Amino acid sequence: MSTRSGVRRNKTLYSAPALEKGLDVIELLAQEPHGLSLQEVAQRLDRSPNELYRMLDVLVRRGYLARRPDATYVLTLRLFELAHRHPPMGRLLDVAMPHMQELARLTGQSNHLCVHHDQRLVVLARAEPPEPMSASFRQGAHFPFHDDRVSARVISAFQPADKRGPYLAELLADEKPGEARRRALGKRLDEIRARGYDEGPSDTVAGVVDICFPIFDHYGVVAAMTVVYLKHRDVRVGIRAARDHARTISTSISRALGWTEAAVA
Repeated sequence: MSTRSGVRRNKTLYSAPALEKGLDVIELLAQEPHGLSLQEVAQRLDRSPNELYRMLDVLVRRGYLARRPDATYVLTLRLFELAHRHPPMGRLLDVAMPHMQELARLTGQSNHLCVHHDQRLVVLARAEPPEPMSASFRQGAHFPFHDDRVSARVISAFQPADKRGPYLAELLADEKPGEARRRALGKRLDEIRARGYDEGPSDTVAGVVDICFPIFDHYGVVAAMTVVYLKHRDVRVGIRAARDHARTISTSISRALGWTEAAVA
């Protein structure tokens, strides 16, 4: 198994070395916001510069990479643009964004939408309030799908019973949990599901309360929407009111995506 770019790959019956080489380059540069030179890319991927030069040149010509004046290579927004053309992703964004912007206006707090992808949480979209101060997460940021992330707990809590097992395993992937730990997390997820949302002090940012609701389509939970409630002097909407607004908005998004009460029982 190759782990050159930090991504574990499964053994397959077929191989496409040139394609894998190009994907290795893209995945490596996705972790390097300041870019890398040809020599640095070659060193990280354990390949020769001559082997990679043409690959980098093609990726630049196709618009996936840009070559800076200092001869470093960085990702462009090409992948971001392609992701937004993907119909399910595009539909979720088209439906959610106006509602999320309204939620930011009503609460005076930022909010963001997370999806589960490849054992990661990905911030698909965010909305900022008109106020001069808020706490927010960068669009496109991704985090491990662990139980210290409110969005991960909410997405897991609303999985059907026959699908929850793999999500529990991902939530506890960094641990070697005993049966008691598994039961405790399972109970917590049951409580989130019964309540309809999760709320509490942020696991990562002091002074922030996370208020997180699931987003559904006709088939089940597709995302989690979180209000990042920053406590500060000029806050104008209390936590209860912010929660009520988030509940209403999340329901509106879900219904627009085809959700009904009977669809996720």
